[in-house]
Amino acid sequence: MPEVIINNQESKSLNLSIFVSINGISFFTYNPVNFKASRIYRSTFSRPQKVENLHSLIYDEFKIHNIFNMRINKVVCCYENNLASFVPKSLFEEESLSEYLNKNIDLKENDFISYDVIARADWINVYVPFVNVNNMLLDHFGSFSYFHSTSIWIDFINYHSKADSETIWGVYKQEQNTHIVLLKNKKLQFYNCFKSDSENDLSYYVLMIASEFKIDSNTIPLYIIGEIVYQDNYYNELYKFVRSINFLRPLTRLNFESKPMNIHKDFCLINAIECV
Repeated sequence: MPEVIINNQESKSLNLSIFVSINGISFFTYNPVNFKASRIYRSTFSRPQKVENLHSLIYDEFKIHNIFNMRINKVVCCYENNLASFVPKSLFEEESLSEYLNKNIDLKENDFISYDVIARADWINVYVPFVNVNNMLLDHFGSFSYFHSTSIWIDFINYHSKADSETIWGVYKQEQNTHIVLLKNKKLQFYNCFKSDSENDLSYYVLMIASEFKIDSNTIPLYIIGEIVYQDNYYNELYKFVRSINFLRPLTRLNFESKPMNIHKDFCLINAIECV
């Protein structure tokens, strides 16, 4: 077998994955050659932050952890918020982005709207990213990739469904946002984001969707990512009504310096690197 020589500078370069919401950020670096990853660094804000402050908070975290002093080769960022809507590809027009969001979201006049196109799905995710964070990342790292976290989550569920006729539903809880999705025949049937302040709110929305779409909550698996963990209050309340709860693990080749506990909580952060 011929010897493979890796450029020394390239072997020292790292990739950076970032997750951003108004309630906190998380990130890690990894070597794209051997897939060795740092631990996941987290900063949870004491209260939800104004969007216009996010870039400076992330900048401060990167300074603390010497990210700007590292040789960063590639950056991917995922944003979590409730400012997203899914549009069938057959109906999508790039000139109509604001129209797709105006019905459900209170857009500001200067909001920048973006969208994610996933080749193997029948939908396009139209959303409002954190443009000040985009600008900060662009200034420091040059070109980079970004996605809405729900694009990463729903694409994974869609791609890994077992059969074309299968009904799949999932819950993604992040702070007060509860995202719920339903797919059938690998096509998006329903998506919405609800505000949930308690475990009762979560169960109500899940049962409402089960009733509306005639889902047998005891037999059809419900796939969960985000902040719900086994036997916490949210899990226990949900388990009273849904007996087939499954935590969705990211598909990853990474070997973390410190293995994350409850890895489904970092699903979008970890799986984002598979999108680029």
